[in-house]
Amino acid sequence: MRRPRAMRELVAALALAASASLVGAQRVKSTVDIAGAGLWYADSIRALGSTISPAISVDWPLATIAAAGTLSRLDNNGGSVQGSLAPSLFTPEIGPLSFELAGALGGSAHRDGTHTGEMLGTLRGHVMMTDKGGWIGGGLGRTWDGAIWRGIRLAEAGVWVQRQGTVALATVSPVSVNDSIHYTDLQASMRYKTGTIELGLTAGTRAGEVAAAVGGTTRAWGSVSVTNWLNSNVAIVASAGSYPVDFTQGYPGGRFATIALRFAASGGTNVGERGSTTTRVSRELMMGLEQARASGVTELAVGSIEGNRRTIRVRVREAQRVELAGDFTAWRPVLLNREEDGWWSTTLSIEPGTYQMNVRVNGGAWIAPPGLTTVADEFGAVVGILPIKGSEWSWLHRSAMREK
Repeated sequence: MRRPRAMRELVAALALAASASLVGAQRVKSTVDIAGAGLWYADSIRALGSTISPAISVDWPLATIAAAGTLSRLDNNGGSVQGSLAPSLFTPEIGPLSFELAGALGGSAHRDGTHTGEMLGTLRGHVMMTDKGGWIGGGLGRTWDGAIWRGIRLAEAGVWVQRQGTVALATVSPVSVNDSIHYTDLQASMRYKTGTIELGLTAGTRAGEVAAAVGGTTRAWGSVSVTNWLNSNVAIVASAGSYPVDFTQGYPGGRFATIALRFAASGGTNVGERGSTTTRVSRELMMGLEQARASGVTELAVGSIEGNRRTIRVRVREAQRVELAGDFTAWRPVLLNREEDGWWSTTLSIEPGTYQMNVRVNGGAWIAPPGLTTVADEFGAVVGILPIKGSEWSWLHRSAMREK
């Protein structure tokens, strides 16, 4: 059986996890974008550069596979390579119903030696009609930020509508990272095509345990793109916008602006619009990991005493003085009290929420405790993301780097 045209377009967009770009699909589509880009990370890290981004999507009656990559060169002598592979298998349709098993593999390598990776499997159930439809699904996976593997669980639901050259899509996706960070992304997008011009709009917002200041972005983001086809194989593409913090791989949010020359086979399609990650951020995260290893901090625990009174405990192999600071202390250092077996603690009043924090041992560098999700803040420093919740003792991740 043949899936509706809009459904094939939708699968390619979901599988690539880039923008929700939905335009005419053919059995084989391929493009190469050569672009100049301006990138702003955490509102303080700026870079100009160039990118080359090939992409291909192949569609069979009951399967789709898409692949994309980006080679970036930035003016700070940085560079990176990113890639993704997204296969999907469908069951034959039973009336308007169909089921999909999808995978997503991706990763990046940066000139400073840092790497990231991601593996995700998703099962979806679709209700599909000629010009509208919806789906619901869930998935499991693992991501790697260059130092620690983290588990991911997600659910998702969405609807789409197609009307005379316009495709609109709305999605909601709750995400759990290592059972310690929970948030829900809501996103809407629209693509309109008339003649040789294509207009794309995307807007999103994030709810849940999210520190809005991390990465220099708010809880909302959006982007706009305009594609002008000069002929069936060449187009000029301009895009600009913002994107949120990626807690799974430790990247801050940011803004971007690009202008590209697109070369396409078979008329082409928008199979991916993305921002690249500056190598400066990757370098700061790796330096933060090395400092954490050297500090001797091995564990972190948070417990509730009464109301919003929380005890924070840090374990250090050898120390004469241990301090912590975070946005819950207005970044004023707090001296911890020595306990037995290498534990140091303090009790503070902290409302439930998600916070930034660091610790310092013997007056050394401020570091993110190993085991916490880390991001680079708006000044380029590495901070840990600390979720505060519940009324019982909550042991956070024991450092995977402790014995290395």
